[in-house]
Amino acid sequence: MEVMVYIGLFVLVMSYFFVSNVYLKKKRGIKRDSRSFFHEDKNRYIMIVQGIIFIGFIYVCMYLIAELDSTELSVAILISPLAGLFILQTFVTGLEEWLLHRDKKRYWYDWSETIFVGLVFGLLLLTKG
Repeated sequence: MEVMVYIGLFVLVMSYFFVSNVYLKKKRGIKRDSRSFFHEDKNRYIMIVQGIIFIGFIYVCMYLIAELDSTELSVAILISPLAGLFILQTFVTGLEEWLLHRDKKRYWYDWSETIFVGLVFGLLLLTKG
């Protein structure tokens, strides 16, 4: 089963590489601009939503560590807060780019990252469950 996980992760990483570097960057000509959380062009409502997502992540992690016995939980339950954080953060960032800077089309990178993290989590859920 371990080999299938590694093969699946390799296939997902290579497909993400081809989508982001070959298709989006070279074929469609979309530039990737990485902006930090405290960038001056960042919308304040999006910052509030991302802060709420982060606080929810901290709360869920503390709940899993303090309230539940982590030795009895599966790997999928232990990594689900982290996967949820990445999926929600990149989706909200892509939504911000789509709403505010639709002409630059940078949101394609964020949404492809959202799909990639979701697929990796789904693969780990199916194999390690």
